[in-house]
Amino acid sequence: MNSVEFQKQGLLVLGKNAMLDESVIFLPHDQTGEAKVIKIGNNVRIMPSAIICGGVTIGDRAVIEAQVILGQPEYGYAIGEVYPGKAKQTDIAEGVILRAGSIGYSGVSIGPNTTIGHRTLIRTDAQIGGNTQLGHNMTIERSCRIGDWVRCTGLTHITSSTVLEDRVFLGALVGTVNDKAMIWKQEGVKPELIPPYFEYGCTVGTGAKIAAGVRIGRMAMVGTGSVVTKDVAPNTIVMGVPAKFYKMREEG
Repeated sequence: MNSVEFQKQGLLVLGKNAMLDESVIFLPHDQTGEAKVIKIGNNVRIMPSAIICGGVTIGDRAVIEAQVILGQPEYGYAIGEVYPGKAKQTDIAEGVILRAGSIGYSGVSIGPNTTIGHRTLIRTDAQIGGNTQLGHNMTIERSCRIGDWVRCTGLTHITSSTVLEDRVFLGALVGTVNDKAMIWKQEGVKPELIPPYFEYGCTVGTGAKIAAGVRIGRMAMVGTGSVVTKDVAPNTIVMGVPAKFYKMREEG
């Protein structure tokens, strides 16, 4: 069914001057058969072969590049829960840019003027603030909370339920862990997930690994290639394997 038919049925609402390539695919019905309205704002541009699912709202002036998948409902088993493929509300604010090949699952919200890099995956219920930039080939797992003015470089993995407060900077290839026991489908055993937490303005160098439950303090700095297994106090610099105190961070 084409976009005109969906508009007639009230399942697709288009703003003024929306530019949609003829190959864009709209899927208002989720895997349970329920339909949710797709809303596209003014002056939005959607490029070839993008897929927009039910429940997605796209704000004014947003750019959705080629082969983006947006609003895909989660389906199947993951970490002790079975997802039925039911669509949630997915909100893309004004001025957002989703680069080619990126994927935003159902329930995602992205704040104004944020850019998501090529082929980056954002899983169910992740929330991303405004004026943030996420690099290429990243993974943002379920229920993460990423603040405003955050910068994350390509190939970084942010494990589920991790919090990045405003102004956090993560370099490339940063890895985060939330499961100390590394349990997968063991009968009668439910994994205890304890994600790391990144406080305001902290910075983490390329290739660093942050263990489960670790808290990186406000304005702290983690050196390149470090392995962090303990909390990092505010305004301190740590480095090494395992990471140890190096010095206090200079103000200003």
